[in-house]
Amino acid sequence: MKTRQENEQVKVMSGEKDWYKQAGRNPLVEPGFTPQLMARIEEAAAEGSPGKSGHRRRFGRAAGLGGLAAVLLISVLIWPFGPGADSGPAAKLASLFKPSSGAAVVQPSPSASATPSASPGAYQPPLGSAEFELGGMKYYMPLPMNRDRASARAVETNAGIVWSPPPPMVNYSKPGYTHPTEPYALYLSHKGQPELSEATAKRIYTLPLYAGGSQSYYELSGIYAGGDYVIMSSATFTLGKKNSRTQDKFFVVNVTAAAAGETAVPRELYDYAGEGYDLSVHRSYIAFDHVNEGMLVVYYTKNGRNAYEMHGVLYDLATGEKQNVESKIGIDIKGQKQTAVYEIQGKKREADMALLLGQQWYYDWYYNEFGEHIEPVPTGM
Repeated sequence: MKTRQENEQVKVMSGEKDWYKQAGRNPLVEPGFTPQLMARIEEAAAEGSPGKSGHRRRFGRAAGLGGLAAVLLISVLIWPFGPGADSGPAAKLASLFKPSSGAAVVQPSPSASATPSASPGAYQPPLGSAEFELGGMKYYMPLPMNRDRASARAVETNAGIVWSPPPPMVNYSKPGYTHPTEPYALYLSHKGQPELSEATAKRIYTLPLYAGGSQSYYELSGIYAGGDYVIMSSATFTLGKKNSRTQDKFFVVNVTAAAAGETAVPRELYDYAGEGYDLSVHRSYIAFDHVNEGMLVVYYTKNGRNAYEMHGVLYDLATGEKQNVESKIGIDIKGQKQTAVYEIQGKKREADMALLLGQQWYYDWYYNEFGEHIEPVPTGM
């Protein structure tokens, strides 16, 4: 005979009860099999897995331009991928190169204000926390053991740290049916406060849970810093429907205004599907200029000489207006940070490269990692 606790657990995992109170129920019901023990097992497995050994082939210059991030970002924005996606190239790549954190490392704005830093001894993240390094400081986000740390997001803005914890998910043990049971949300915390906690933060925006029906859901795929603004990318997917994940749309939220008490109303900035730029070609990417508050989209087209021509479009975060970038756009590499360098009206600007979308980024990484060439997939151009 199953106990009442076990019967309740079966209902939760089978999806019979998938609302807020049941979403976080601990699936580890065996005596002695604690979340702490599970975390240690996972950590030991990760340390002993292939690719963790010291004898690892060193990434070359192209790997520094994106490496594993390029693989994941191709999956997210070029190939449909997410809780509602089926297995395919994106899912296989993501399973091999899943990041440990959704943090975006952003240099602080010179005008950004900060609260006094906590002492080093105060940084004591609990087991299972998502950890970030933003503006030279370390932050941690305490999470229940059943949350996906790779889906935790945090960036630094002029008004403070904007972050989003992964919501509880229900898994029906059937492809295409995993979905959140609570909506994604954005929170604002003070700079210099190591712990990113709902208890000490201000919730500035909550995405809808459902996208037009009880079987369709919203997904927050990323957040990016833009000075007084935060840019969030989101998509929707439908349970049980093959290839139902939509391509990402980008929205702007005025964080400084939200911190002052104004109601945050996201404004659509960029629709990946609607703009008509094929960002899968060559070394296309998206970068964010948090000093001048702009989003730079760089894409390529083929010319008649079987070569690629680069194009740049700059979106103003405050107004949504866009303009073509006529200057050359270079790439400055400093360690793991890649910066796009361009000019507007004769003045030099820089933007942090955040989304490496063109397929060539992956081909370059693959060659530097394995020493083999792979042929690009035809784009139909």
